Amino acid sequence: MFNYLSGTLAQIGKNYVVLDNRGIGWQLFVPTTVLGRLQTVGKELKLFTFLLVKEDDLQLYGFLNAEELLLFKMLLSVSGVGPKAALGVLSTLSVFDFYMSVLNEDIKVLTRVPGIGPKSAKRLVVELKDKVIALDPPGSVTVTAYPAGTSQQPYQDALQALLALGYSGTEAQSALQSMVGWETMTTEHLLRSALSQLGSK
Repeated sequence: MFNYLSGTLAQIGKNYVVLDNRGIGWQLFVPTTVLGRLQTVGKELKLFTFLLVKEDDLQLYGFLNAEELLLFKMLLSVSGVGPKAALGVLSTLSVFDFYMSVLNEDIKVLTRVPGIGPKSAKRLVVELKDKVIALDPPGSVTVTAYPAGTSQQPYQDALQALLALGYSGTEAQSALQSMVGWETMTTEHLLRSALSQLGSK
């Protein structure tokens, strides 16, 4: 029904925001990571939305980008995962972190999410791994399972930095993985080399 809402940020709550759109105040529940990235009240804001219809209630959820919205919908498709737990995932892990955790079956990372225990984490992996592997919409963050023995954090940090600089997931990963020995490089080395390569194109 709704794809996104844009308007003036009228209020910031503990777990929600209110957008003023032509005199109508829309309350949207959002992950805490979204709250942390918002500017001050009175600024223009666009949120991608999901309308959850219950028997006696309508709840609107908001996200800063389409990737977060897609993950939210994907999480709701898992048995036993409701909107509160889905927001908890997005409040704790980035979209990229979650996808990589599922691909690599990293239960330890998934259980960092409040309310997600080992059993729930395993269910997320079982029910979502194939869906994550199948993801490849234009402009999305490309996800690839790490080879055995690879140090994940430096690569992940470098990739996130490149995405923040405006490079697409495909561009960033292509630049990082084209370097010989990228699996063992430090974040600084990965980022410097990738930027040098991207800047030469």
